[in-house]
Amino acid sequence: MKKTLIVLLAICVLSIVGLTIVLMNAGDDALDVSDLDTQKPEDQTAVLPEKPGPTNAEIISENLTIDNLSPEDVATFLDLDPDAEATSPDVLARQVARLETVSGLLQSADENSVTVAPLFTAAESFSIVSNSSIERNNEETSWHKLVVGDRIDLVVLDGEVVKLVSSGLITSADISETLSQAISISPDTIDKLLKGDTTGVQKDAIDTLKNFLSNSYGIPESTVDAVLSGKLNISKETLEELILGRVLEALASPDSSTPSNNTQS
Repeated sequence: MKKTLIVLLAICVLSIVGLTIVLMNAGDDALDVSDLDTQKPEDQTAVLPEKPGPTNAEIISENLTIDNLSPEDVATFLDLDPDAEATSPDVLARQVARLETVSGLLQSADENSVTVAPLFTAAESFSIVSNSSIERNNEETSWHKLVVGDRIDLVVLDGEVVKLVSSGLITSADISETLSQAISISPDTIDKLLKGDTTGVQKDAIDTLKNFLSNSYGIPESTVDAVLSGKLNISKETLEELILGRVLEALASPDSSTPSNNTQS
């Protein structure tokens, strides 16, 4: 009996020891799995986006100052997109540094150069080249339309005009050109109207009529002058001769059966 109890006791002790070992191993395994789940990969670091570089307009703005032009204007004349990121900021900065800006009053202009008198320094002359851009009162124009005394802003590269912006009073020539385009009358005639020269306007109208009758109907200008001057006796015979001549010409022509435009007139 005692041996049986001892054997049973030994079996219980061994079972308890074995169970304890199993539980301890299970705990170690659970700890290892937890550790693996909570660890962060060493290589997963946050990458911040790169800050965009300065735009072409920003580079120009930092290196060029002018009263009446914007950095966007200068970028356009350098064939650059003002809002695009500068591909070579240092190179562009050096290029812009070569530009010269001048503001003052126009002293003179011709097909080759323009002379500007800055407010506080001596007058300077700059070359006008084929690709020089000239504006007056916000409109593209040529040097002919510049007026002495205009306010001038220049962008100059190596002494040559890149862009010229002029502002000044509206001239009679500006008005004449605008009206001429609107109502199809020659600027010279509009100039005479603006000056009150009705005699000059009348002469222009007569000259236009004479040219029309002469070119379209073959009537001599002297005949038109005679009619307009009231010399009807003189002009009547001449007109009869012209009419008779037209009739004979129409009858003699191969297409006499079809009235021409001249005979209808």
